[in-house]
Amino acid sequence: MVKIGIIGAGFIGDVHAQAYNRIENAQLVGIVNRTREKGEKFAEKYGIKFYPTMDELLESEDIDAVDICTPTHLHLEMVKKAANAGKNILCEKPLALSVEDAEEMISIVKEKKVKAMVGHVLRFWPEYVRVKEIIDKRELGKPLFATCARLAVSPDWRNWGFKEELSGGVTMDLQIHDIDYLIWLFGIPKSVRSQGYYNKELGGWAHVGILFNFDDNVSGMSESGWAFKGSFPFTMLLRILCEKGTIDWTFKAGKNIEERGKEFSLTIYKPDGSVEIPEMEKEDPFYLELKYFIDCIENNTDIERATLEDGKNALLVTLSAIKSLKENSIVYL
Repeated sequence: MVKIGIIGAGFIGDVHAQAYNRIENAQLVGIVNRTREKGEKFAEKYGIKFYPTMDELLESEDIDAVDICTPTHLHLEMVKKAANAGKNILCEKPLALSVEDAEEMISIVKEKKVKAMVGHVLRFWPEYVRVKEIIDKRELGKPLFATCARLAVSPDWRNWGFKEELSGGVTMDLQIHDIDYLIWLFGIPKSVRSQGYYNKELGGWAHVGILFNFDDNVSGMSESGWAFKGSFPFTMLLRILCEKGTIDWTFKAGKNIEERGKEFSLTIYKPDGSVEIPEMEKEDPFYLELKYFIDCIENNTDIERATLEDGKNALLVTLSAIKSLKENSIVYL
């Protein structure tokens, strides 16, 4: 049984707690939160202990792993504390706000010989995994152009996210999911070119489009934004044009991804005119992500998917896209 403590009683901490409660070889034992009232309410909900600081959790509980679900600017110090205490680590994305911080995390994790993983959940999302298989096996021939989108109203559960000094802004906090996925498919791009919409009310870039140039003449585009209004649902899109067909998937999951269990068919258009709608695993991707993490700890196997190196690479490309956005220029990697 792998014992876990969660750091951060916000939205994603609650999503993770729900998943751990379904994993047979996982036991959630503690929650850390800066605000006592919110932390105690979380603890009561899941029947665990509340701790006002991470230090108190590490001193009081015999845990195997910590799950860091805090604002991004806090990740480095928390990863260092967990590693120094000999605890395995799952750190939510983005891994850090700078490549230097990410490299420091990688270094201490290696030094202390603990397992660590970053929460790039698309690497476990059944539709994204199936598309990865199609591309890798060249089932539709060579990929030519990939389009990703991640669109939302302004989240009402995390005001800190709009402050670039805390979260890195919309590209770092939201768009990095698709950036990481495109890297998983095609490798680090040769160049990026970004444009966007700056929203004074939100205090930063609120809607951003990025063009990617990959090796082997593969191109891509990512669109992300959190400035939509009204009841616009959280929307994800994945479309890939290949030599011999097209992959298409659009997903709408309620305001705050609370309806992620709804089924939206992945559609594969083949060169003979036929259409395939593959049967997909009907499982919460956060459960699949955390089950993988727990199994790696219990079986003492290496984490090979969503590694800290993957998190650093996503960060590198994301920062390049932000540089392009601010300088209105092409950035070469």
